Amino acid sequence: MLKKKVYSTLFAGLCNRLEALPVCFAFHEYFGHEVMLDWPEFHDLQVIGARYCRLRPWMKLGAKRFSVPDPEEFVRMGRYRILIQKGLFGGIPRINRRLYLATAARLRLHPRLILELTRQFTPHDDSFMVGVHIRRGDYRPGPEEDQYDLDHHIHSRVPLWWYEYAMKEVMRRYGKVTFYLAHNGLTRDEETHLEHTFPIIQAPRDNPYHPKRQGHQAGANPVRDLFALACCPVIIGTPMSSFTHYPAHALGRETLVIQPLRRTLRSSPQMGYSLLFGKDLQAWMDTLDKGSSFHEVTTISDLPEVAYRQALEWL
Repeated sequence: MLKKKVYSTLFAGLCNRLEALPVCFAFHEYFGHEVMLDWPEFHDLQVIGARYCRLRPWMKLGAKRFSVPDPEEFVRMGRYRILIQKGLFGGIPRINRRLYLATAARLRLHPRLILELTRQFTPHDDSFMVGVHIRRGDYRPGPEEDQYDLDHHIHSRVPLWWYEYAMKEVMRRYGKVTFYLAHNGLTRDEETHLEHTFPIIQAPRDNPYHPKRQGHQAGANPVRDLFALACCPVIIGTPMSSFTHYPAHALGRETLVIQPLRRTLRSSPQMGYSLLFGKDLQAWMDTLDKGSSFHEVTTISDLPEVAYRQALEWL
């Protein structure tokens, strides 16, 4: 008898695909489908219980494609032998919530990258390692450089001055800090400015991946950056970005995430924080979209204590 299989395809960036994996493992758990990954990251990322493969055209014959199946559709699709995932959400929410952290716990970074990361972090073990994720790429510049306004566009670009403000405030709050910078789209002059202003480390510029989606390309290996951010107790992030969300809320230990308010000005910058470990992408997006579980920082003492300086033991 031919095996049932559910294929996760290259329908989105890395973190959105990881976010969608619980639905695939739900098909595996309830209907016996083997989870197959048609992804390029097989050299650097292992997913326990799944196999990498190339989904060839003839393998799609008779397949049932799904994007955002409602619960009833999820149940009906269980009878199909070949399923192809093309979207981020769907399935049965109760099951997805139960499988969310369990699926993230299946992820393994390649040992060579673990060694590389450990060598980079260990000399700074007396500092709080704070991740800084700056997403440019496909994020849109605002109409004015001196303000950030989420109402301009859901993927509004956060100005560099806000990150500088947040980094200075974090240093005031936590004392000795080293920043791990992960970004796409900063100019070399902007990088140099940050490096001269703050204690910063970065991954080498050796990204082997070449995503087709405009604005997704970065200089560093995104798998390495993902796991590095997940070792940080604090992340100064990019609103609405799954690459801020996933390492903070699905991997490693509980992480404090700092982001700007919906609207903030250069003349009086503001920020807030959330603690959402174990919550999904929708909960993360609701922090700014709806103000859910988002706490404005009015004085620096509003930022909570953090329980660890860096977390490498979970790798």
